[in-house]
Amino acid sequence: FRLARMVKTLRLSIFKDLNLMIIGLISGLRVLMWAVVMLVAFIYIIALVLNKVLSNEPEFHSVTLGMATLFRCFTDGCTDYDGAPLPERLARDYGDHVFLMYSLAYILVAIGVFNMFTALFIDNVVTSQASRKQQDLSDSSDAAEISLKEALLKLVLQTKASGLPNDLEEEIKSLDAVFSNRDARIRAQFQCLHDEHILIGQDQFNVWLKDELFVKDLVKAEVDVSNKRALFEVLDSNLGGNLEIQQIYKGLMKLRGPVTKNDIVAIRLKVRWLTKQHNKSSEIDDDDGWY
Repeated sequence: FRLARMVKTLRLSIFKDLNLMIIGLISGLRVLMWAVVMLVAFIYIIALVLNKVLSNEPEFHSVTLGMATLFRCFTDGCTDYDGAPLPERLARDYGDHVFLMYSLAYILVAIGVFNMFTALFIDNVVTSQASRKQQDLSDSSDAAEISLKEALLKLVLQTKASGLPNDLEEEIKSLDAVFSNRDARIRAQFQCLHDEHILIGQDQFNVWLKDELFVKDLVKAEVDVSNKRALFEVLDSNLGGNLEIQQIYKGLMKLRGPVTKNDIVAIRLKVRWLTKQHNKSSEIDDDDGWY
């Protein structure tokens, strides 16, 4: 019961980052496991060779002792059982080439293999967290839709400068008694605003951004509000200076979460389409004799 209660507690929004860290760590265990297998295999091969070449040395009497000695040399300190530096003693007894081979092996393992393991582990964790975050955004899209639509409805109804007709306001309020389901009611009320084509200017939108509840709804929907003053310019794609309420809603939904590969590919495809349209227009103008 305590474990179940702890897992349930981790679902709270305050533990969201911790939850992502735990999931990323678990997903990276597979890479970490194979990294350990590769390291053990590498040390085992070297221990086999050293067991044949340096069998008189107590640190390499067996393959197991050789693996333990090599692991210490690559991670902690390369000393013999008496505490003396092992590479220097082996170089004195068997020649300087032993020290050179140890140096090359240490560089290969400590700088090459260990750093490769770290890079693969971090890459796997980051990729897993990004995938999980996109999944969370997809799962919470319905909740974000209702939250944003409800916030925009309240702001339009509270703002007289939006030019909302009185009969439309009464129609929207009358829907409270029609729908028992909250989500259906908010969608229907928002559709009324959409059908009326209510326009919101930049000044009015910036006033909305001063509303703490509206900003909290944006943060909850994972819309970046660090530069609130530029938010309207991002949404106003045609530079018309006014936005319909549906445009604001769709734009805010598109701004949820970080930039993804889908966003980049979509931009490239749209630019390619625009380029083709421009080339077609240029060909038509050339055929008509316009220069």
